[in-house]
Amino acid sequence: MIEHVLHLILLLLAARSFGEIATRLGQPALVGEIGAGLILAVLAASLNAPFLAELSRSAFLDLAAEFGIFFLLLLAGLEIAPGELFRHSGRSAAVALGGVLLPLALGMALAWWVLPDNPMKFVQALLVGVALSISAVPVAIGVFMDLGMVHTPTGRTVIAAAILDDIIGLVLLAILTGAIAAGSVPGIGAMLPLLGKAALFFLIVAAAGYFGAPRIANLISRLRIPAPEFTALILTALGFAGLAELLGMDFIIGAFAAALLFNAKSLGQASFARLKATVSDLTMGLLAPLFFLSIGIRVDFAALAIIPGIVLALILVALMGKIIGAGLPALLSGLTRKEALGVGFGMSGRGAVELIIVSIALEAGLFDYPDPVVANLFSALVLMALVTTIVTPIGLRWLFRERGAAGL
Repeated sequence: MIEHVLHLILLLLAARSFGEIATRLGQPALVGEIGAGLILAVLAASLNAPFLAELSRSAFLDLAAEFGIFFLLLLAGLEIAPGELFRHSGRSAAVALGGVLLPLALGMALAWWVLPDNPMKFVQALLVGVALSISAVPVAIGVFMDLGMVHTPTGRTVIAAAILDDIIGLVLLAILTGAIAAGSVPGIGAMLPLLGKAALFFLIVAAAGYFGAPRIANLISRLRIPAPEFTALILTALGFAGLAELLGMDFIIGAFAAALLFNAKSLGQASFARLKATVSDLTMGLLAPLFFLSIGIRVDFAALAIIPGIVLALILVALMGKIIGAGLPALLSGLTRKEALGVGFGMSGRGAVELIIVSIALEAGLFDYPDPVVANLFSALVLMALVTTIVTPIGLRWLFRERGAAGL
């Protein structure tokens, strides 16, 4: 037992230390946390040290990573007010749609071209398309806050579109997990039930939000036990997670949907702030760093040697798909070329949701096929996410360097 505790201490210390270094270098903490996992993986492979090998295979790390996925989506749901989703301008909706559809189509086309024929080829191609279509809301918000551009047309457009992008991504995740569970190429007849189940799930969530949220808030206000909001959130999330599983979707969608029912309007400002702080501290201080570190540990740098062209193509398609797919609608809606390019760069970063998607695919055995392209696809997608997440703030800071220098 003491050995497992020591593993957890060292893993958390490594993740948080490298997260701090990344933050000081102007990058999101998750870049450093993934980097910590990458370094541990390289050391374990090159030094042939039993302790490092055991560290990278820690059972506690796998357990913490599973909880990390759950709580990351829980926190993402708390960050979004449901009303926001219906108040976005046509510009943001067009940017979100273009920023999803073009990378999705380009990613699927690229994957279909490079992947070998196998029973799961369509699902693997869909995975690549979905992974390329996701944007990282925290990365976008963090950079625009640093630049003092949250309330500019570029900042408002990117943040609103990135939120919508994440919602679309979760719907795509529901379809993808259903396709993975099917275990074969789903035709139109098979896709319709998947879409129907996803629609049924969100209808149930909407009904629960309309009729159930006020009752939950009223019950919470009557309780005298410590942290009743947190308990209610976890119970609701677990219930929705079970419902999602019953409908053939991944449990994490239930966590996100449940969190949407808990907001400042229903709970009250003080209770909601307390709940959000509790979930944020647990997630960002413990579970998320271990999840991102676990992603880095699983990356095999051999992908750079075995399929370097595919890794490079994924990165280029990921960047150009967002810059053109999101930037062109922004330009056509009236933004200047510089502002539209900023929108494209702002939507380019990947983050937690994309990494969660590829992690789910890995656990489902989607990469278990005796072919070098398929076997290294997981590592290639994680490297793509890491590079695009790093490039996003660099590109935005370069594009709007005058504004940043002026401290506006």
